[in-house]
Amino acid sequence: MKKIAIIGNGGGGKTTLSRQLKEFYNLPLMHVDSVQFLTGMNIRNTSETSNILSNYANQEKWIIDGFGSLEVMEERFNQADRIIFVDFPLYQHYWWCTKRQIKSLWSPREELPANCNEATIPYTFKLYKTLWRVHRTIRPKLLEVFNRPNIAGKVIVVKNTNDYLKVLKEGLT
Repeated sequence: MKKIAIIGNGGGGKTTLSRQLKEFYNLPLMHVDSVQFLTGMNIRNTSETSNILSNYANQEKWIIDGFGSLEVMEERFNQADRIIFVDFPLYQHYWWCTKRQIKSLWSPREELPANCNEATIPYTFKLYKTLWRVHRTIRPKLLEVFNRPNIAGKVIVVKNTNDYLKVLKEGLT
C-alpha cells in the first residue's frame, strides 16, 4: 500500500484514521485542511491549493486526508491504491462535529495552521452548512466517481463504527 486517499464528510474521523494508517503503513500524511487553511482561518486561493495537492499526489507514497476540488480528488483517486470513503449517517457527522467544536475550545486541531480558531459561533454555523452541502451535493458526485470501473475496486466504504474500527485495527486488508 503506497497511496491512500481518505474522504468523507466533516467530523467522521478521517484524521484519526489517517494518523493510524500512517503508522500502520509508514506513509507520509497530508491533511487537506492544513493546505486549504492559512493562519487565522483564512482560505488559500483555490488554484494554489489545487497545485499543492496535485504535486503531493504525484509523489511516490502518501496518505491524503480530505477534499479539495473535484478535479483534484479524481486525479488523486486515479493514483490511489485504496480509497476510504467515510460515509456515516449525516446525524453522526453533525454529532461528532459538535463534539470536535467543543473540544476545540481547549485544544485546536493539530492539522490546522497557527491561530486557526474553529471554536466560534460563526465558524460552527458555517461548518454545519458545509456538512449539509457535502451530504446533499458532493456525496452523490463522489458515489458516481466511485462507481467508475477504474476506481470501484479501490474503494472501501466505512458506513458504521464497526467498519471504522475494523480499518483502524486491521488496516486495509
